[in-house]
Amino acid sequence: MKKTLIYAFTAAFLALVGCRDESMNPIPAWEPGVHGFGVFADITEGAVGSSNKANIADYGKNFPLAAQNTDAAKVNFKLRWVSLDSKLTVSKIDVYIDMIESYTDPDGNPKTASLGNGGVLAKTLTPAAANRQWNAFSLTPTEIYTLFKDVTVKYDKVNAVPVFNNPKTPRPAGAWFNKTDKFVMTWRLTTSDGLLFKTWEPGSICADPTAVSEASANCSLTWGAR
Repeated sequence: MKKTLIYAFTAAFLALVGCRDESMNPIPAWEPGVHGFGVFADITEGAVGSSNKANIADYGKNFPLAAQNTDAAKVNFKLRWVSLDSKLTVSKIDVYIDMIESYTDPDGNPKTASLGNGGVLAKTLTPAAANRQWNAFSLTPTEIYTLFKDVTVKYDKVNAVPVFNNPKTPRPAGAWFNKTDKFVMTWRLTTSDGLLFKTWEPGSICADPTAVSEASANCSLTWGAR
């Protein structure tokens, strides 16, 4: 009798599994994706498999405090996209820049202003190089200044003042940016079939803890004037 019950239960279980409707599965199938990896081109990033990720961290390369309007004043970058399963191809990379300005409000409190509200388009890299291949480009202080020269901030909470003409935030002679300015570069990846990858959760692949490798990822680079 026990064997009969066991056989009957097993047959019923197999029938249930065999007739399962996959459309009712609460766990969706994984879809292919791509991510980006940006570095400061003039800084050694370390051999593949090394742990030298400190060299590509924030403030790896800086604008000069003087002579910012010369051709020599620039930051060189390398940026690549990675498709781990090679199912997608990135055709275009849009590079966005945000400028973060620090100042003191009328009550004496330290404040920061995102002049680009998270980022404005600075460059478009197209056609993008192949999977895991570097796209090289640079950004100059002049290009950054052009992006934000018309932005105003209400430093006193009332009056809108042009960022680069604010007497309470003096700029170096012959330059636009000072030590308190910070620049954040992010990127958006467009695939050949029209998919757009522009947002990653902070705790996801953006915080990849692995050593530099062919699959390394980050979601932004930060630098300043020094």
